[in-house]
Amino acid sequence: MKRLLKVTIILVVLTVIFLIVYPQLPSGAQTIIRNLPEKSASYVSGTVSGTYASTEKVLPALPDSLKNEDTLLIAYKSKYRMQLYYKGELQKTYIIGLGQEPIGHKEQQGDNRTPEGDYRIIEKAVGPFTGANPYLGNRWMRINYPNSADAKGGLAKQFITQTECDKIIAANKKGTEPLKTTKLGGGIGIHGWYGSWPGDDEQDITWGCISMQNADVEDVYDRIGLQTRIIINP
Repeated sequence: MKRLLKVTIILVVLTVIFLIVYPQLPSGAQTIIRNLPEKSASYVSGTVSGTYASTEKVLPALPDSLKNEDTLLIAYKSKYRMQLYYKGELQKTYIIGLGQEPIGHKEQQGDNRTPEGDYRIIEKAVGPFTGANPYLGNRWMRINYPNSADAKGGLAKQFITQTECDKIIAANKKGTEPLKTTKLGGGIGIHGWYGSWPGDDEQDITWGCISMQNADVEDVYDRIGLQTRIIINP
């Protein structure tokens, strides 16, 4: 009887905590909780014939070390694919576009390469975007390129100064936007497109960002919050 009473009290306390805390969650986090499907969505099919068109599209299983991540994006440049995971469960696989020079890690402003590494979403914005940014499409999600590893690599190659390196590392520790005016470049993220991609043979289209069809980028935008982790593989 005492054990049953104890369990009941614990359940009541947990319920009260949830009712108090959930309304205080960031809107992005609440969106994730509301919108995640009960089962993983079907694999997104599509014909690609860009730089990596002949690459087998079977994707690796999620490593055990990443299964405890709350919300996670994993992109595979050589597959033109990005996956969304929630608590270790695959939710959806999307077709993506890459930089105009898709092979290799971004190192400098103007190399038109998509970065490779471990990043975070640090800014979200809703379009339509005008002026110089019509090719962002409906949504924009900035990643923290250059991250601390990029800064250290750039310093080793003398692309940036020690002061610039320190500022980039400090911004990454705070979760804010790192310097984007150095030789390493910046302003890299996930975005839609101006209308839709010209064709499946033209997916190497950006200056280094990950591009998605607008319906897909809207879907991702609604499911992730700021500081969501994104791992970009070669």
